[in-house]
Amino acid sequence: MFPYISLIFTLGALGVAAAEPLNRLPTLDESLAMAQSRISKGTSAPGTSLPELLLEVKRNYDLILARREQLEISREVQGHFKKALTQAEKKFEEGDEAVSQSAITRLKLGLNGTLNDLVRFQSDIALAQLRLEQYLGVQWAKRVDLSGPPFRPVDFPFKTIREYLNTRPFAKPRKEGTAGPVGGYDLRATLIEVNKAREKMILGRKSRKMTRALLVAEVANYDFGIGDEGDLFEALIIYTRVLVGYYETVYEFNLAVHRFMKIDSEP
Repeated sequence: MFPYISLIFTLGALGVAAAEPLNRLPTLDESLAMAQSRISKGTSAPGTSLPELLLEVKRNYDLILARREQLEISREVQGHFKKALTQAEKKFEEGDEAVSQSAITRLKLGLNGTLNDLVRFQSDIALAQLRLEQYLGVQWAKRVDLSGPPFRPVDFPFKTIREYLNTRPFAKPRKEGTAGPVGGYDLRATLIEVNKAREKMILGRKSRKMTRALLVAEVANYDFGIGDEGDLFEALIIYTRVLVGYYETVYEFNLAVHRFMKIDSEP
């Protein structure tokens, strides 16, 4: 189970209406329904349109889930760095010439890097929760369980405007080669961003599998005494970059799709 994340802001200072505090993250559908209810009652921010509000809810909701996954990766890597640093310092004190002060310093720097990531991801989660608090008209409990909703790419297989428009119940299929552009400029430009994000996400998914195998091998080698600190350090850095980057590509893909749907929903 994922850990609980504490908000860094006091709810009383925000003027949140009295209500039963939420101790879990609602589903996305529940969150969107809350936001729609606010705008229908006229209690949302003045001048905010429904498409804009729903986009912001989706953006911050996905940000929480992405940072949650990245937080777990950083904690996993932090554990590996701590263990390796403890072993390296012990070997160094025992006079093992295979371990240098430079290697120990690199492990310390790697550990500090994970601490920086933890601070960043926790802060992003807290700020996204704060925004959702306003958009949904809720207040959070002091400790909110974020473990429930899975984080995955949204279902959007369309690569062309024609493919997308032809799935609408009222749309008439259009053949390739039909004269004139299909869809407005903003819609077509956003679909380019969707396709770019999709390709990056696919590449990231492939790299994630290879990187996991690399890390498992290097950790095992180091534990058995046949690997060195340099190889383990590089494997941990690569693992962090690839897996954190993968979840960032999922977030970017989802956000691009959400923007596409917002543009398509506007009059």
